[in-house]
Amino acid sequence: MAFINKFLVFDSAFAFLSGILVYLFPAQIGGFFFQKETDGVHWHLLRCVGGQVAASSFVSYKFRNSPTTSQTVCHFTRLIPSVLILMLIFQIESETPNLVNPKALLVLKFLMISTLLTHVILLSKSGWKTGTKLAVSNVFGNFLYQLDALASICIGACWMTFPKWLLHRQVLVELDESHEFLGRVMGVNFIASYIVSTHALYWESEKDRNVAVDGRVVCCIAILGGQIWSQTYQHWSGNHWVGISLFSTWTVIALLYRSYLTWNKKTRRD
Repeated sequence: MAFINKFLVFDSAFAFLSGILVYLFPAQIGGFFFQKETDGVHWHLLRCVGGQVAASSFVSYKFRNSPTTSQTVCHFTRLIPSVLILMLIFQIESETPNLVNPKALLVLKFLMISTLLTHVILLSKSGWKTGTKLAVSNVFGNFLYQLDALASICIGACWMTFPKWLLHRQVLVELDESHEFLGRVMGVNFIASYIVSTHALYWESEKDRNVAVDGRVVCCIAILGGQIWSQTYQHWSGNHWVGISLFSTWTVIALLYRSYLTWNKKTRRD
């Protein structure tokens, strides 16, 4: 347990630092990664990815002292993206080998493989445990957790499948494979995040179930902030309001539910 505690602290710190760097310096990171001058669409997508990674660090840190059934999601939120991003890397190597800086691609591949192996080992050691009993009394909360999981899968699958189509009416630049790659990475992270909401249905700890909501709030605020930031770039058309409206709604729902949980907890104490 002490090892997992320290590991999750390390995982959280690494994810937070890398996510914040990507969020704050997308132009520099994008330029190095793709070996070319990037545009505002790249920067926006990188900010979204950085926000997702930084938000995942919040969950890892909060779950450092939680039961094994809750900590399992920390491994899955690393395991799922590692597998899917490896597939994207293999696609790049076979179809567009000059798309990404070879050294950067090698580092990314090593990171994904090492992450995959590490979390498979940790999951195997812990017994791949999940919650044991559905919190049937939390009817409205269970509905929102399932709605969140559904949204994560659907939105993520759309970004994985046709990122160019999702972007083409929102931008004023010619899209290429580099935009597709970043859009798909963002989709990967959305898909992976569904695991938190689905597992939260079976956690006995109310505190851990609340962390699932907090993690979504942090993620949505980070992405919404990136969307608003992107409006300062001339590369976006006036049609970006669709994505902004979607994440505004998702953020508001998450914030309202978190506020309700806080109010409900305070009421029970009184």
